[in-house]
Amino acid sequence: MANPISSGIRMSDLKSKIMRPSLSSVYGVIIKQPPGLKFEGFDSQLMELTCVEASLPGSSLGTIDTNRDYRGVIEKHAYSKLYDDTIDFTFMVTMDPDDNAQKSYIQIKFFEAWMRYIVGEDVGDTKLKEKTFQSTLRYPTQYQSDLAVIKFEKDLGFGLTKKSNILAYEFVQAFPKSISSIPVSYDGSQVLKVTVSFTYTRYFVSDFSEQIDNNYIPPSLLNPNSPGNPEFAGLYSSNEFNLSGNQLDFFKNVPDRSMFGSTEFPVMGN
Repeated sequence: MANPISSGIRMSDLKSKIMRPSLSSVYGVIIKQPPGLKFEGFDSQLMELTCVEASLPGSSLGTIDTNRDYRGVIEKHAYSKLYDDTIDFTFMVTMDPDDNAQKSYIQIKFFEAWMRYIVGEDVGDTKLKEKTFQSTLRYPTQYQSDLAVIKFEKDLGFGLTKKSNILAYEFVQAFPKSISSIPVSYDGSQVLKVTVSFTYTRYFVSDFSEQIDNNYIPPSLLNPNSPGNPEFAGLYSSNEFNLSGNQLDFFKNVPDRSMFGSTEFPVMGN
């Protein structure tokens, strides 16, 4: 007997189910240097903040047809999980406020240095100009690294809930495969951006699905007389707004690290 058609749903139930959609503009990308590369001026937090476009990866199952078990019936059976060849990240290129040459254009310099390191071209300009120069590729264990894409929502870090739901994709044995050409023109000034394609062995969605919010204060401890928005009353001390630069550690963790507090992998724990 077929299932009966639903006669409808209450508006309150409908709102509770669909009125909190996930937003595509709230995410984080965590990039870790490979073991053999020590790029001076590398800033994981800056790379995370300037990644203006990313994508959540796709996958599929490889199948094989079986057509002899039953007459006239073709069955499909899975034999492997298949991954996308690459994942692309687009970064906004920044200049260092203190005119540090090593940290200016870091979004381009870092990935160029990584690819040069892979093929053994990190030997200086003089060597590279020699007509007889030959490059020597390094071992994969030296240039492969781990990276992660974290999908979260706007309420993470504002102390409104004790825990926030997150979606963490971790990529294994990743390294940059290509850097797209960057057009420059006299037609009009625009923000310079660079797109980097990473290849990887596989990815997985981490079992860790919650991020503890260290800014959370139970409602019983909030000060109802605090000025400003009442929903944020008592969440922050006055000194919280005087911090800047390296002092600002939004999740009460180590400065100059990821906004999630660590660049260790697995990102969210064992």
